[in-house]
Amino acid sequence: MKTETHSRKSESKRDLGVFRKPLLAELQAHQQRLDRARNELPADYDPDDDAGVASRSAYREVTMGKLERDLQTIVEIERALRRLDEGQYAVCVGCQSRIPGARLKAIPWTRTCIACAGRGNHFAGPPLRLSPDPAH
Repeated sequence: MKTETHSRKSESKRDLGVFRKPLLAELQAHQQRLDRARNELPADYDPDDDAGVASRSAYREVTMGKLERDLQTIVEIERALRRLDEGQYAVCVGCQSRIPGARLKAIPWTRTCIACAGRGNHFAGPPLRLSPDPAH
């Protein structure tokens, strides 16, 4: 019985291994977007007028929003890779049911099944927040 369970686990790990390559590709893409967004942050300078201040501030807020989303996605992808290594990938953290392959193909780093995701993401923890002040 123990051998059968071990065999199913290793078979399942092998089947789920097909998600590693897309996860790594997504991780690389988000890291590159993060680097680009960091480079897009406006340098600190004193604009000539109020319109320049407002424009720079708005651009900085949009760029910070991009950074936060990409950072959060990178964290989720790294967690998914860890779950893959630990044999917990494709298992919903909310109800412990199997996450369907179609959902994993759409969002390979997801931690919840559709039903639990529809109830709200109580399993993610607080979202990442970046300080608008680059000194922090």
